[in-house]
Amino acid sequence: MKPSEIDKVTLRVLGGAFDAVAKEMAQTLYRMSNSSIIRESEDIGCGIFDPTGQELCESETSPMHIGSLPFYIRGFMRKLEGQIEDGDIIIHNHPYHGASHTPDLAVAVPIFDDGVLIGFSAATAHLVDTGAAAPGLNIDLIDLFAEGTIYDSIKLYEKGVRNEAVWSILQDSVRTPDHNASDIEAMIAATKLGRKRFLDLTGRYGRDTVMATAHHWMDYSEGRLRAEIAKIPDGNYTAESWLDHDGRNWDTMLKVVVTLRKKGDGITIDLTGSADEVETGFNVPFEGSLKVACFYAIRTLLLDQAETEDFIPQNEGIFRAVDVIAPKGSIFNPNFPRACFARMAQVQRVIDCIIRALAPVMPERATGGNAATVMSVSYSGFDKKRAQYWVCVEVNEGSYGGRATKDGLDCVDNLMANTRNVPCEEIELHYPLRVERYEMRPEAPGAGKWRGGCGHVREVRFLKDGFFSCNGDRILEPPYGIFGGLTGHGSKLTVNPGTSGEAEWPSKVSGRKVSAGDVIRVCGPASAGYGDPLERKPESVLADVVDGIFDGAHARADYGVVIANGEIDFVATATLRKERTS
Repeated sequence: MKPSEIDKVTLRVLGGAFDAVAKEMAQTLYRMSNSSIIRESEDIGCGIFDPTGQELCESETSPMHIGSLPFYIRGFMRKLEGQIEDGDIIIHNHPYHGASHTPDLAVAVPIFDDGVLIGFSAATAHLVDTGAAAPGLNIDLIDLFAEGTIYDSIKLYEKGVRNEAVWSILQDSVRTPDHNASDIEAMIAATKLGRKRFLDLTGRYGRDTVMATAHHWMDYSEGRLRAEIAKIPDGNYTAESWLDHDGRNWDTMLKVVVTLRKKGDGITIDLTGSADEVETGFNVPFEGSLKVACFYAIRTLLLDQAETEDFIPQNEGIFRAVDVIAPKGSIFNPNFPRACFARMAQVQRVIDCIIRALAPVMPERATGGNAATVMSVSYSGFDKKRAQYWVCVEVNEGSYGGRATKDGLDCVDNLMANTRNVPCEEIELHYPLRVERYEMRPEAPGAGKWRGGCGHVREVRFLKDGFFSCNGDRILEPPYGIFGGLTGHGSKLTVNPGTSGEAEWPSKVSGRKVSAGDVIRVCGPASAGYGDPLERKPESVLADVVDGIFDGAHARADYGVVIANGEIDFVATATLRKERTS
């Protein structure tokens, strides 16, 4: 059956059904998981795919996770083509064969209909430990093999029978065997549910109808995105930025160059000119991370679901209109066996550069510089009673730059991560940690007609000896302002603030020993402004002062607004602003 032969009612019903299947898979994974990074932060992805890895539908979770799953499937099929059996369950996390990075393990279940392989139900989630050099997160690694156990196209179940040897390795090779086992079981349950729900659809509507509908929606999404791309003037658009360092060579910043070549209804994103690969784990898997980030950026800028009542599903069609280039041997396309454990800061910065590059021709969609990093951290230590490590992976929040008609969002995850922080109560309930401060940063965000979003500050005290790692960025280069907006503030990482032992740490550290009583302060970036601050409504400036975003001195210095006795002095404000613009 051809996609054009499906009636409109069936198309819409099945389109909604695909969406519902992926969402239900994600809910199952959340509810069954043991780790806070999945249960609370929702650092996962779920979906249904055809036999070649083409995405039919996805959960509304982390774009990084779900966008990489087609590459996971193509990665393990290079070894398992012709060997897939009903009842198999495949695990895979090889970053040079499709994985987003080593901690993001994928579980895939083949879907057979009357003996015919019609697709895969798959999920991926961040495991809190991989058995790498340090507990939790790692950056300063010598090669891929230091990242922990690599599962390359492994059948955890074969024809319905669990491979106990593999299962033993899954638990024995990591510091958190109970957490990892529970999380993998949750992924298995989610993928089995996805398979059942998809077969329910083929049983009701027929295999040919369901698959034809799926491919129709792929073509439809591709067409909608290409139509939006076509509206952008043909040409080349470039933006540059600098990452702090590679996690070892702290005095060497790393250049990011993003060039968009737009022609007709297609767009190519070229990273030529970016830094060469590095000798730590601060490299980016080309397929599983970089490509996914680029797909996300273009889809988000051009097909914002909130701006249309039309149903535009996220599927393989979105990926077809965007090509991605990164020179082999660069930080965005490393050579095997370079480590590539830590990649989020780099791809977030690529997205930020894409927005900046397109700002002159898409000012209504642009933002001031975003946080473009999530300051991911891990707190860990050894529990002697359980003879296991405890590991808490925390995705600290960022902020968004000001927009054409609105201020940036405060203290929220940004760009493609789409994760949540771990609640203070969750941390204190399950780990020997105490959250002593969690609030907006006192530093004002970047000023503008529309101001940037506020960053956060979080202080966590170790109650027992342990280890700390951070995969962050933006300490050295703060978010940039656009169209006259001012820059924001970079991130900060401080140990034992306000004491004689206070020290500023770099944005990336791996497995640093800490003692009971030590406090770690993490400050997320405050984003940049959009437009001339002197054009901001005085009433909005006063509201920010009342809300404690900044004080009256800042209102005067950056916005030219004079506030006296809690009220705006409109005459003095007009005079001051006239002086500044003359």
